[in-house]
Amino acid sequence: MTDQLKGRKHVLQWHILHRCNLRCTHCYQDDYSAELSREQLEKLFFQYLNFCLENKFHGHINFTGGEPLLSPDLFYLMEMCDEHGISYGLLTNGTLIDEETALKLDKSQNLSFVQVSIDGMKKTHDAIRGTGNFDKAFAGLKLLKKHGIQTMVSFTCHKGNYKELKQVIKAVRQKGIDRFWADRLIPMGSSKEQVLSTEEYSEVISLLTKEHMRKTVFSKTDVHLNRAMQFLEGGNCYYQCSAGTTLLTLLADGTLLPCRRLPLTIGNCLEKDMCDLYSESTVIKELKDFKFPDECITCPKAELCRGGAKCLSYAMTGSYNHKDVNCYY
Repeated sequence: MTDQLKGRKHVLQWHILHRCNLRCTHCYQDDYSAELSREQLEKLFFQYLNFCLENKFHGHINFTGGEPLLSPDLFYLMEMCDEHGISYGLLTNGTLIDEETALKLDKSQNLSFVQVSIDGMKKTHDAIRGTGNFDKAFAGLKLLKKHGIQTMVSFTCHKGNYKELKQVIKAVRQKGIDRFWADRLIPMGSSKEQVLSTEEYSEVISLLTKEHMRKTVFSKTDVHLNRAMQFLEGGNCYYQCSAGTTLLTLLADGTLLPCRRLPLTIGNCLEKDMCDLYSESTVIKELKDFKFPDECITCPKAELCRGGAKCLSYAMTGSYNHKDVNCYY
């Protein structure tokens, strides 16, 4: 493997089931039925442990879905992580977090954070995720804060909500959320017409940069800038797409992808071992070469961002070897 990857943190985004209690308008999921047995989940867990061992990675798992809190095996998998020294996070819509759930999460030894998606202020969020779910998500975050669990809010920017970004950050600060980050809509389950224009994206990262600098004694919320292309306004916050290098996605039917938003099937881990799939994949080999698009050759920043968000380039052009569609360098 590439020497520069050895010893680095590796993240597995594991969709442990596809079942969900919501039907969000920009959801990537088109099948809500896939769900594995505990025995199959154990098999995949140990495959990942071995994968990290063989490739000299420090493994981390982000459990998600669907809605991961619907899984009867979520806390069992967390206990396995605790037993084997693997850190983990939880990516959830937040609507199912009650006192009992927060208490159980608080007892998890290696839980790094819980991330909840907020997609606008109440009217906009509920239009995307269903009536009443804005209040439920923030109620869940409040319970997490009560029990001292690291909280994170993610915001997916598109034409229908990006104007509310500043209001959402203000609300997140008022609630004392630990970290906030925003990324762009990748049009997999939604229309390309909702993708931000370059001018709109410039407006977004300019605002994020200002909010990043506003961290004070009165608001300790970290408005995070380490996302693709946010260095355009945000200083030295360079980020290279980690799909297939230090990031993999495992779907609830065992399918392995470089990233959930880069839907190029590597294989199925129930049929073939993850290590073999990873070492034999031509897509993974190409991603590990760290090449950047031809359009970026003359750009002084090319070595730092490697062309930006490969998933967005792929969704918009059919190839991840094009420069980021919102880059204005």
